[in-house]
Order: sequence, then C-alpha cells, then structure tokens
Amino acid sequence: MMEIPSIFTPVDWSFAFYEGLNQHQDSTSRDKTYAELGCGNGWISIALAEKLSPLKVYGLDINPRAIKIAWINLYLNALDDNGLPVYDREGKTLLDRVEFHESDLLSYCIDNKIELDCIVGCIPQILNPNPEAISKIMTENSSEKFLYSLSNYCALQGFFEDQFGLGLIARAVEEGRAVIKPMGIMIFNIGGRPGQGVCERLFLRRGFHISKLWQTKIMQAADTDISALVEIEQNSPHPFEFFMDLVGDQSVSARTAQAYMKSGGRVSHALSVYSCQLHKPIQVPSHFLYICKLSNTVMEVVLIQMIVR
Repeated sequence: MMEIPSIFTPVDWSFAFYEGLNQHQDSTSRDKTYAELGCGNGWISIALAEKLSPLKVYGLDINPRAIKIAWINLYLNALDDNGLPVYDREGKTLLDRVEFHESDLLSYCIDNKIELDCIVGCIPQILNPNPEAISKIMTENSSEKFLYSLSNYCALQGFFEDQFGLGLIARAVEEGRAVIKPMGIMIFNIGGRPGQGVCERLFLRRGFHISKLWQTKIMQAADTDISALVEIEQNSPHPFEFFMDLVGDQSVSARTAQAYMKSGGRVSHALSVYSCQLHKPIQVPSHFLYICKLSNTVMEVVLIQMIVR
C-alpha cells in the first residue's frame, strides 16, 4: 500500500477497527453496498471488498490527496504483475467493487442519492487546537501539514458531543440516517477518552441500539495535541479517561496525561468498535425531524422514552 506524509495513518486505530469489523458477521454481504468514512489510503475499503465481495464499497475522505492515493492502491491490488485484472469467483475485479470519492462525510452519497446497507467509519475525535486552521479553503495543493491535520483533528460541528470531541461522529450518525436502509448497520471506531457512557449515549440519544464488537487499549499518538481536551476539562466537571502506558485500570485526566506526556511518558486510552442500528427504523427518522428542533436536553429525554416503549 502506498502512503504519503499528508495522509494520517493511525496503525493501531485502523487495525483495531478492522478487527472489530471482522467481529460483525454478515452472511449476505454480496448484495450489499458499503461506505467507509475517512478511508485514507483505502486499505480498509479494499480489504472489505476482498473479504466480503459486496456489491460496492464507496471509500470517502475529505482529503483530496488521500483519494488519489487510494485509487492508486486500488489499481495496485486489482491488477497482477503483468498489469492484467485479477478476477474473483464471480468474474469481477476490485475495480468493479470499489470506488473512492472526495467527500465531507457522507455528502457524496447524499448528493447522489446512494442508499447504503452499511456505513463504517474511523474519523477524527479531537478538536483542532487551532480552530482557524480548519476553516481554510482546502485544495489538493494545500500544505501536507494542513491535509494531515484533517485526519487527526475535527472542528466544532454544532452538536452536544462537541464538548467531548465526538461532534464529527455525531454528524456522521445523523447524516447516515438519510442514506442508510431501514435495516442498515453503522459501525464506528471510537476512542474511549470521553468515557464509555458518553460514547454509548451518542447513539442511544439518536434512536439507535448498539453492540460493542471489539475493545482494546492503544497508545495515544505522540504527535496529537490533546490541549483541547485539557481546556474542556477546565470548563466542565467531566474528566477524560487516559491510562499510564497500557497497564492498569486506574484512569487519569487529560491534564495529567498531557503533563505525563510532556515529561516523556506514554499514555493510552480505550478504543472500542460499536455497531448501531435504528431501534425503530420507520418511526425514528420522521420523529427525529421534529425532535431535532428541540433543545439537546429535551431531545435526549424524548428519544430515551421512545426507545423503551
């Protein structure tokens, strides 16, 4: 697989994500359409196509250079050493099953009215420590540092979950309702820094029931600035959860983790792969159009009442 500096490649995250995806058993994947959010260099989209032989996998990423590299990797895997297509048992190649498109989350699928059976995503979950940087006009000629940051940080999305760094996940889930089929599944990789309860409520308050496919601990990337989490802690009673190295179950705050990292130490956090499906696929989307006009507090109460009925 080809990689370039402007594409963020979180090895621990992506391998843990793929391990979680493997826990999702789907015996009817051959007729289904998938979308991967934050596809990066495309390896997970390509791996899903090779493993599941779905109808189509759309690899989506906001980074235009990532999409070009993903297409190159697709051709590298779809052709043999002589440059000839490699066909599977159905007489199809990876070029038939996979496409890559520049897209802000699910905008490509929404604009093209593509209905999906499964949405998977491993997308940023830490607020950009430089909010002005994320507002720059993005082009393929943008600096490598800026394009790299798109896969490492997210901007405020206008959701309750912004305060935990999960605003982009929340927007992806809400956009997903516009394109997911009634019995469709969404699978997301979520860092456990905000705490398991916060992560799970993100889905529950939007009318989804969830199951945890996989959980592990990974090291916090040394080049990721967690100062935004420290600032959130200073203005909120909610502490984030980090751990010293990979051992021990006693969590420490983002402030303690940052100080420990500055002194040369290494910290870790939980990483979970969640599968979610609408609890009532017919009622929830229509109800949500009304509920989303209410305050976040009222919305949460109404959705929880709807789920328990």
